[in-house]
Amino acid sequence: MNAYPVPVRTRKTLSMRFKGWFEATGWYILLVIFALITAMPFFWTALMSVRETSSNIFSSRKPPELIPYPGTLGWGEGYNEAKKTGSYHVDDDDATAQQPAGRWEDYGPTWEKRFECSSLEEYVFPVTTQNYYRVWKDINIPRFFVNSVIVSVTAVLLSVLTCSLAAYPLAKMRFKGRSFAFSVILATLVFPPQLLFIPLYVMAVKVINFDNTYFALILPHATSAFGIFLLRQIYMGLPDELLEAARLDGASEFGIWWRILLPLIKPGLATLAIFTFVNAWNDFLWPTLMVQSDDMRTLPLGLTYLRGFFSGNIRAIAAGIVIMTVPMIVFFIAFQKQFVRGLSGAVKG
Repeated sequence: MNAYPVPVRTRKTLSMRFKGWFEATGWYILLVIFALITAMPFFWTALMSVRETSSNIFSSRKPPELIPYPGTLGWGEGYNEAKKTGSYHVDDDDATAQQPAGRWEDYGPTWEKRFECSSLEEYVFPVTTQNYYRVWKDINIPRFFVNSVIVSVTAVLLSVLTCSLAAYPLAKMRFKGRSFAFSVILATLVFPPQLLFIPLYVMAVKVINFDNTYFALILPHATSAFGIFLLRQIYMGLPDELLEAARLDGASEFGIWWRILLPLIKPGLATLAIFTFVNAWNDFLWPTLMVQSDDMRTLPLGLTYLRGFFSGNIRAIAAGIVIMTVPMIVFFIAFQKQFVRGLSGAVKG
C-alpha cells in the first residue's frame, strides 16, 4: 500500500516550526553565553573571598583552581585515610605531619590544609572563612550596613512616591505646557549625574546645612527623570475610560491615583524600586562629599578601610565586596517577577 504524499502546506508548516525552534535555541544559547560572561567577575570575586591567605590567586598554573571544597567534609581519599589513621598530607611544603588518632575532630571546620583529592586535586582549593571574619572584626560592618539600609530603603520609598505622583498628570491630564514639561524632564537624562552634584552640594552645605546627615545622602535619589519616564509610559497603557468612570462616581484625582492607578502599576513600581535601590546602595561619590564622620559611612564608603587594614589583601577586599553585593541580589530575586512585568508594561505603553 503506497503512502500518501505529504501536502505542500504541511511541509511548509513543519519547516517554519523547525526554523522557529532553531532561532529560539540560538537566542537562548547567546543569552546563556552573555549571562556567563556577566556573572564571571562576581564568580571570581566569590572564589577569592574564600581562598587561604597563602594561596597565589594570580598564579598562571594550568589547569586553574576553580572548585572550592572544605577540608573536613570527607571529599577525597586523602581525608578519609587521615581520619582513620590520624595522619594527613599537606602539599604546601610536600611534608607529612602526624597527629594522634582520635584527635581529628579537634580541628573542626576551620582546618584549612589541602588534602589529596584523587583526580580533582589539580582543580580544587581549600575553603576558609578567615577573610570574612577579619572584615567583620576589624571594620564596623554592622554600622555601615545599617546606614546603607536606611539610605536605600528611604530613597526607594521617596522615589516611588514622587515619580508616581509626577508621572500621573504627565500621562493622564490635559494642561498647557505638559509636553514642554515632559521634554525638559527627558532632557535632564542627557546630563551626567555628577553634573548635578555641584548645585546639590551648594544647597546641602551652604543653604540648608544638612551635610553629614541621612537626608543629605538620600536627597539625590529622592526622585529621578528615568522613574518619571518609566511610570508615565505605564500610565499611558491604562485605558482612559477607567479614570472617567471613577470621576463619574465622584472620586477625586488623588483618590484615582491612590486607589485605582497605584494597584495597577505595581510591577512598574517594583522595577523603579529595584533601580533606585541599586543606585542608592552602590553610591560612592556623593557620600564621599557629604560624610565627615565614620558613623555616617555607608558600605561602599566603609569598604575603603580595607586598603588600610589589610595593605592590599585582595582576598579580604573580595570578602567585603561579596558582603555588599548579596543584599542587592536578594532584593532583585524578591522582585524579579514584578521587574520583568514592569519593563514589559513600559515597552507596551
